[in-house]
Amino acid sequence: MHDASPLARSAAVLVAVTVAVFSPTLSASFVYDARLQILTDPFLHDPSNWPDVLTFRVLARDVLDFNRPVHLASLMLDAAVWGREPFGYHLTSVLLHAVNVLLVWSLSRRVAHVRVTDVRSTQQGGFERGLAEMLPAVLFAVHPIVTEAVCEPTFREDLLATAFSLGAVVLATAVPGPTPAALRVAGVVGCCLFAVASKETGFAAPVLVAVAGWSLPRERAASWQGMPVAIVGGAVAVIAFLAARFLLEPSPSMIFESKPGYPGGSLATAMAIEPRILTLYAQLVLFPVNQSADYGLSSVHHLPLAVAVPIVAAVVGLAVLAIRGDRRTTLAVAMIVVPLAPVSNVVPIYRAAADRYLYFPMAGVAVGLAVLLDARRLTGRPHLRQRLLYGGMAVAVVLGLVSMERQRVWANSLALWQDTFRKNPTSYTAASGLGEALREVGRLPEAERVAREAIRLSGGQRSDPWVSLALILDGMDRMDDSREAMRKAVEIEPRLRDPESRVRGLAMERSVADAWGRLLEKSPVP
Repeated sequence: MHDASPLARSAAVLVAVTVAVFSPTLSASFVYDARLQILTDPFLHDPSNWPDVLTFRVLARDVLDFNRPVHLASLMLDAAVWGREPFGYHLTSVLLHAVNVLLVWSLSRRVAHVRVTDVRSTQQGGFERGLAEMLPAVLFAVHPIVTEAVCEPTFREDLLATAFSLGAVVLATAVPGPTPAALRVAGVVGCCLFAVASKETGFAAPVLVAVAGWSLPRERAASWQGMPVAIVGGAVAVIAFLAARFLLEPSPSMIFESKPGYPGGSLATAMAIEPRILTLYAQLVLFPVNQSADYGLSSVHHLPLAVAVPIVAAVVGLAVLAIRGDRRTTLAVAMIVVPLAPVSNVVPIYRAAADRYLYFPMAGVAVGLAVLLDARRLTGRPHLRQRLLYGGMAVAVVLGLVSMERQRVWANSLALWQDTFRKNPTSYTAASGLGEALREVGRLPEAERVAREAIRLSGGQRSDPWVSLALILDGMDRMDDSREAMRKAVEIEPRLRDPESRVRGLAMERSVADAWGRLLEKSPVP
């Protein structure tokens, strides 16, 4: 009872810091996929879809994120309250991030400070003790790498998968209390199911519960005899969900017509690129500069394979040494490695690399830092530990400021695509998005130049930049040129004659479809 008040104050401070740092995103617009999923797609706003989402029957429906029903449910809750107003969606994501910060804090205290969690040691440690317990969670809260997952509501799936996975571990490793063992098992199994139903990375939940059971000191690991049942039950729930996800997947799909491919075009090439991506991830965690909403080969040009492979080998070697020196580190390493497995490009994915892929692993980095701060070599050298703590807080302040600046990039489509195209000028996605964003704000000459660059980057084989170019040229009263661009667009994608079919397939935003429809009425394509 004596330490309840300090813990409550610490929790309140962590939530306040998280909300304060992410307050800029509360006034942001919808960008990227949110413009399609929230503003264009009617699915989230139709209450009749609730039964299919809650019963997981949505796994058999041709809808966006059919394989992530928990994620869909969270967006549908926001839609029911906020409609198409972005504030509420951003607020939910920020609060979910705050929940994850508290879970990281709880897990860090549980794993790293399990030897010294009694009231007396907490009182003796004073301010520095509390700082050591909070610093890892603070760094996770404010690190710029988490901004993508927090700022874009349709990337909330990473927040949810992390929340339920951490929830499973925290629940499984809690000190035994009055809660019946069967209810606790059900809670862990439910968290595992909801984690994988939020995103595929949630398959890590039962794995992490098992690793936690092994890596904690024996007196804690043996404190709950129901852990093996929870691990097996969680694994069965995850496997059953994944089996249903692939067996029920609708085919053919109107929405997922184009399939993801390997970076470089083949598995062998992708595996040659992957060490460079992993090295980029390590750099972004340690030194978060040049973050991008769309990474490409130009993003890793400074990391040739001859440099990347030794760096990856060195990181792996350090992880092995850390585990051998303190087995509590095993959980931190697992929290980094296991969630990265589904996005390691062994299986084709739509984005070879993304900041949001690092959201869950960053929780593992935080837990690893907590173990480091609690290592005997540091606790036996108080002056060194003190310098690390205060230095860490200074780093947290800098990271928080960088994170707030990064949120400006996610504030609107123009800012997002300007930043992305500047950092990755070979990105078709960035060029196409920037051309359309410039058109929306009336900067037509610039929009024309960027739209033509998007056409060049796509080899002239994508219809979207031709549509943007036609609308841009029409706005500049260049009707003959606009008609030629229209003809090219329809030649590539004949279904553009019916804009509503493109909207139903989520291949065109509602605002663009309306403008394109008006252009077709004014100047029909033969």
